[in-house]
Amino acid sequence: MPLTASSKKKSAPVARNELKVLLVDDDSFQLEMISEVLKSLGITDITLASSGAQALQTMAGRPQPFHLLVMDLHMPGMDGFQFMESVAKTGYQGALIIVSGQSADVMRAASLVAELRRFTLLGSVPKPVGRSALSALISKLA
Repeated sequence: MPLTASSKKKSAPVARNELKVLLVDDDSFQLEMISEVLKSLGITDITLASSGAQALQTMAGRPQPFHLLVMDLHMPGMDGFQFMESVAKTGYQGALIIVSGQSADVMRAASLVAELRRFTLLGSVPKPVGRSALSALISKLA
């Protein structure tokens, strides 16, 4: 299970129970499952979005920015690559974790795109998302 990380800027640590997380996935089962994993890691402020467009709307309407985006790559309408492009244009300063059932090559490509768009990429995790893999990535942030 490849985990990649960027050595980009690191913001001040935030306690897990204070992290504001936006979870983006078109699969309601995955949203629920990953949300439960995040809760088991002590993260309580979790906002769910079932599409890239809904996530962008949520981000625009929120007075305080999210510390972390956890996003799927394969979504109808706006895939993860298009979502990253749109989020980069907003000036998002938080961190990013990519979760996907796509091949290792696609995951590597997505990680490269995230780094080129200057995201603070904590890493990528294949689905199904395991608690230990997600915890290891989040520990880089909080």
